[in-house]
Amino acid sequence: MQHRTEPCQKNIRLTILGTLAAVELLMSFSFLGYLHIEPLSITFAYIPVLLAGTMAGVPEAAAIGALFGLASMWKASASYVASFDQLFSPVLSGHPLKSILLSVGTRILFGVLTGLLFAAVKRLPHAGIGIFAVGFLGKGIHSLLVYGALGLFFPESGYSISQTFTSFSFLSDTVSGLVIGAIVFLGWKLEQSRFWKKYWIRMEKVQSRHLEDRYHRLSLVILLALVLCMAIAVAVYFVQRMEYVLKERGVPLSPVDYGNLVHLQIQFVIGILSLMALVAIFLIINRRYATYLENEARVDALTGLMTRKTFLHVCLKSLEAHRGTDGKWGYFVMVDVDLFKELNDEYGHPEGDRILRAIAGKLRDTFDDLGSIGRMGGDEFAVLVFTPISQAHLQDCLEQFLRDITTIHAGTHTVSCSAGAVAIQSGKGIEHFYREADQALYQAKHKGRGQYVLLKETE
Repeated sequence: MQHRTEPCQKNIRLTILGTLAAVELLMSFSFLGYLHIEPLSITFAYIPVLLAGTMAGVPEAAAIGALFGLASMWKASASYVASFDQLFSPVLSGHPLKSILLSVGTRILFGVLTGLLFAAVKRLPHAGIGIFAVGFLGKGIHSLLVYGALGLFFPESGYSISQTFTSFSFLSDTVSGLVIGAIVFLGWKLEQSRFWKKYWIRMEKVQSRHLEDRYHRLSLVILLALVLCMAIAVAVYFVQRMEYVLKERGVPLSPVDYGNLVHLQIQFVIGILSLMALVAIFLIINRRYATYLENEARVDALTGLMTRKTFLHVCLKSLEAHRGTDGKWGYFVMVDVDLFKELNDEYGHPEGDRILRAIAGKLRDTFDDLGSIGRMGGDEFAVLVFTPISQAHLQDCLEQFLRDITTIHAGTHTVSCSAGAVAIQSGKGIEHFYREADQALYQAKHKGRGQYVLLKETE
């Protein structure tokens, strides 16, 4: 069971990481990361770091922290920012390594520390209170790290750890702490909820059964590449248009001004791309869930084969596709487990279910590349072979399948199956071939079970 849960957890953490990375960039390059409504001044840009720590883990929190730091470093590298903010820029501070450690290093450390704190409080009897407390203290921890790094790397700035306390605004910091603590707590509750676990188990089924084909993944990659190219084209266009308009108004741009204009436009593009990334993630998740629901409606829950209704629908479509074809073009095969009721009565229904799953697997091994397989109900299966094969080839497949079945055991009993097959010819309905194959199946049972009967082809 362990090998089934690990990929699921990996997929969950990757999805959380991608989503929070997009949210972090959107907050960093929009007003969403900083709210100023007198007398409140609340910073939200570090919330994704805290959510990554509580919903995913320390590595994810550190990664989002690094992204937070890179975004702040980019914004600080514009010539129009205040002198204090320039300390965060390796281009403008005069001390590149110190600025990188200040901008990015402190945010990575913030992610690591809060991630470790979340991991620790989750072990407590009242983990929810601890989660809320770490979220509430998030701003203080972040401020301690940033002001401490300022005092260490740029003491001439006059900033130190003490600024964490002197800059404290009771109303703003208390309100922001309560809001952020509540957001983090709700994120943790969602991650712990039954809905969350059930949803990701379903998403794991979609991936493990390879229900999404390469076409959808490739089309998404192409779409994202096109969006990126178009976003860059729009940014270049608007920079050129703004420069032209300003010149027409008698306001020529200096190289520095032009660079600032490009800098701002890049921030705008990153914000738009992050918003589109969130939309893309939502669409992917929504489509996977729709794929799961669609698949569950047409797949037998026990064996993973088609349901009777879906299988017969596929048969009808195949008959329509081959309408007008001369001669035979495939085979209809019925398979039934010998003495299945006795096996169920003697060994119990769980063992019976295991046998049915094993037989379904053997059917897939033999016929998956040749046609469609369905569970018709109970211990009865059907195969539509629509790949052109000879009668000898079909007989080899049936013999191989019946040999493979003998490797399945229930206690001391060796499982066997009987099979009946009929060639499909144009001009007759699927009900006809179903009845014919069913008759062939019972002929095989009367002959002694563990064998097959292929009805003689008619010209």
